[in-house]
Amino acid sequence: MQPMSKRNPVEAPGAITTLVLTLFALILASSPIAASAEWTLDKQENGIDVYTRPVSGSGIKEFKGTAELDGDLEAVLRVLRDSDGYKNWFPNTRESKLLDRSNDVSYQYSVMGAPWPVSDRDNVFRSVTRRDEKTGIVDIKVTAAPDYYPEQEDRVRVRKANGTWKLEPLDSKRTRVTFTMHLEPGGGIPQWMINTRIVATPFEALSNLRVSIRN
Repeated sequence: MQPMSKRNPVEAPGAITTLVLTLFALILASSPIAASAEWTLDKQENGIDVYTRPVSGSGIKEFKGTAELDGDLEAVLRVLRDSDGYKNWFPNTRESKLLDRSNDVSYQYSVMGAPWPVSDRDNVFRSVTRRDEKTGIVDIKVTAAPDYYPEQEDRVRVRKANGTWKLEPLDSKRTRVTFTMHLEPGGGIPQWMINTRIVATPFEALSNLRVSIRN
């Protein structure tokens, strides 16, 4: 009977290390950050690109719209910060007003129109504006703040929304604008119906923004 071979003392730790690294990689791959889906280009027209991607745990897609606009960054920023004028250019918006502003943080109320018999949706958005002094890039982080303002009769309050506006100065007369948003309107609207507007919303918003900064 031949003696049992002894295990190489280096082999066991190596195997354990490989196992740990493999498990770590699997955990990382399943995390929300690593699992973020790639953007799909859905529309490219009039200098506007619109992308969408699925969001983990939601049946509603996230969108991203980009465009280079004729206008300096300050002109674009003025339009975005004019909460009362928001209804004049943002798609399907019946009402809008500024609730509060303190330095770079603002709260805005707006109403999204819905076809009968669906109730209108209203939003309370908290916006935080940050500017990179070196690059001149402005980032506006937008999140839902549903409890900041009393709920209104016959309107369904949107409780989940996350988005950004990114303004990049290309030169003294042109600005690249990137608009991303994931919003869940709630209230039982079929998700497929919401997704039919996912591409149109950023396209119309950027198209209207382009006109607004010229006026």
